[in-house]
Amino acid sequence: MKGIIEAFKNLFYRMAHIGLWTNKSDVALYVGTIVFVIMFVINTLGFILISWFANIPVTFVLKNMNDLQIALFWFLLFHTLGMTFFITMLFVNLYQRLVFEPVRDIKTELAGIMRSELSEYYVSGKISQPFRNPDSAITWEDQVKFYVDAALVEKYMDELTGCFNRKYFSYKLTSYMELQKLSGLTSYTQVKKYGTDSYAIFMIDIDHFKSVNDDYGHAAGDFVLRDVGKLLREICGDNGVVVRNGGEEFVIVYCERYPYDFAMLAEKINQGFRDKIKVPSSATMRGRDVTCSIGFVKYPFYNGADSLLTLEQHVDLADMAMYASKQTGRDRWHELVAQRELTDKVDMVLYTSDIDYGIKRGFYQLRHKDDVR
Repeated sequence: MKGIIEAFKNLFYRMAHIGLWTNKSDVALYVGTIVFVIMFVINTLGFILISWFANIPVTFVLKNMNDLQIALFWFLLFHTLGMTFFITMLFVNLYQRLVFEPVRDIKTELAGIMRSELSEYYVSGKISQPFRNPDSAITWEDQVKFYVDAALVEKYMDELTGCFNRKYFSYKLTSYMELQKLSGLTSYTQVKKYGTDSYAIFMIDIDHFKSVNDDYGHAAGDFVLRDVGKLLREICGDNGVVVRNGGEEFVIVYCERYPYDFAMLAEKINQGFRDKIKVPSSATMRGRDVTCSIGFVKYPFYNGADSLLTLEQHVDLADMAMYASKQTGRDRWHELVAQRELTDKVDMVLYTSDIDYGIKRGFYQLRHKDDVR
């Protein structure tokens, strides 16, 4: 019984959301159902009215009907079926010509243009909806939008690493994250509940990268950067957006379900570097391992004052935490944790650039691996 109820719920949901109709059978099923119900109701009312005007007792049992009602019954039945078929086929042909064929042609053309291992990464909606659940329903409007974005991917992609660039961060990601605030997903008016979206901003810097270029050459440095970009995209998957911030620095905006300790992701990235990122050997030098230093903060930094800090300021805070990792030995992570909310007298320049300024005044403190129990 429960399965039947769910099936009907799904049927009515897809009827109401025509953007989810992705092929002719969808149109035939849902339009046909709607038209049949409407025609059945109209013709049933017609049958009742005609019987009433003819002073004939209304009955829906065929053996109890007189000759007029029997003739009327079969006429209205075939009329219902015929009109359902005619109107449904009309809608099927309209959708085929106006929606499905144009979308299919766009997808085919763009698939021919985008022939690389990153094609699916961008066509999956990563540009427009970076944290979209890959298992969620996708409308044909979304498909067009995703493919149009993918066709313009060079504008937002760092060619060397396959990650997004600063332009994507400034023009796409920043507005997307602000929209999450406006829509209430990170609003301080809501109490954090299990399963709600929770974000963090990571700053990642490759340790001693200058020496890689100096000792092994820029070709080896490019090799490392490509591997780092691939590793970070694989680790983050559909939950994160990886941006090359410049040089050997990367920014990650990551989304998980509350409650989640983002230190787990930092540990995973550190270990991923140890296991997979290496400078290749040359004719004169043996290769070597490559590590990274990580800093991160939760977004929004303050649950009760999320509008005070921009996404860029969150990156600055994560950057200070990352430098703390650099100064304490590298190949590790630090998190900057909010303690006391901002006051009117705070110097925002020093607050986001001088870690001692904020720690001494009790605005935030550092957390590192040894603090995790």
